[in-house]
Amino acid sequence: MRITIRSPHVSASDTVRTYIGRRLRESLVHFEDRIGSVQVRLEDVNGPRGGLDKLCQVVIGCGKLGTVHTEAKHKTLRDAIDGAIERAKHAVTHAVDRKQTVRRSKVPHRRAER
Repeated sequence: MRITIRSPHVSASDTVRTYIGRRLRESLVHFEDRIGSVQVRLEDVNGPRGGLDKLCQVVIGCGKLGTVHTEAKHKTLRDAIDGAIERAKHAVTHAVDRKQTVRRSKVPHRRAER
């Protein structure tokens, strides 16, 4: 899993980058073989005005499953990161389950002979 972190208007320290990497690996450990790349973008939407202005966007490339996009806004950067990663975990789980359901429904059923 290749992780790219971009933060054009937010200073993302090494501690924040390490935190993001650790949280992504913990949350997506069951799907590492299906995930090619993860892009994280951090933004300060309102600038110095405050409020719910920290935005974290996560884009996960899942190969045959497609691409998963999630985001979360919060007052603190850490909470925005946690929210976006948690949503990404649920979205990837849903994509995997949907793919398995489609695969199961395409398997022909054998009729019992009498």
